[in-house]
Amino acid sequence: MEILLLVTIVILAIAFINFKDYLNHPHKRPQIDSQGDSQDFNQYQNPYKNQPQPQELSREDKIRESEYGLIVGLLAKLAQSDGKVCELELELMENTIIDIGDALMLQSAMYQKDEILGILHKIFETTTQSVEELTTRYAERTKGQYKNRLKLVEYMLSLAYADGKLGENEREIILDVAAYLEIENADFNALYDAFEKFYANNTQTKSLQESYRILGVSEEDSMEQIKSAYKKLVREYHPDILHHKGLDESIIEKYTEKLQEINVAYEAIKAHKNIQK
Repeated sequence: MEILLLVTIVILAIAFINFKDYLNHPHKRPQIDSQGDSQDFNQYQNPYKNQPQPQELSREDKIRESEYGLIVGLLAKLAQSDGKVCELELELMENTIIDIGDALMLQSAMYQKDEILGILHKIFETTTQSVEELTTRYAERTKGQYKNRLKLVEYMLSLAYADGKLGENEREIILDVAAYLEIENADFNALYDAFEKFYANNTQTKSLQESYRILGVSEEDSMEQIKSAYKKLVREYHPDILHHKGLDESIIEKYTEKLQEINVAYEAIKAHKNIQK
């Protein structure tokens, strides 16, 4: 034990002497080769230096790629499919664009209403993506939202039928959208049959007096005043597909019948005004 204690004391003494010498003679300390390190640093090549940096999307591109922008793109493809858009269909699409503009305004205070509507109209007028691409992207953004997808398909049917009949090209687009969105056959067939049945039995005719009453105008009113009243009523009764509270409501039961009544009355008054001219 005494020998072990003696060895420990000797080791501590040697260590103390070496440490004291280290403090008193700094020139004996190992030197860092700062020049070599600096040279190595200067020769280092950043492998990411020449890589293209991701660019932030513009406001227009952000809206185009959003769920709402994709809806506008799909509506544009539907409108373009038969080469013509009736007045009711045009009004319904315009109201949907306004609804989407309001929804985007609530999402971001950075946007101005006029700017948003300008972008949405540009998307509607310049969409070049295919139905498959637009629908696939919409599906990616609506995973788990089956009712939203079903409501979009129903709304597209209501737009396609706005002129009283479903065109072949319109039908093909809606079938493709339903397939890409994985709409169940039973659900799609129920919607399709409901519209077919409604328009097959829809033989509305209105007297001139009743037509003026429906629009809330008089025969003395100008065509400009009558059109303004028509647009206001379409706005009031157009389907709102953006809010969850209406997902379980039937577009035919709540909107289509009333819209067709308004449209028949408007067309009757237009025909009468043209005859008068």
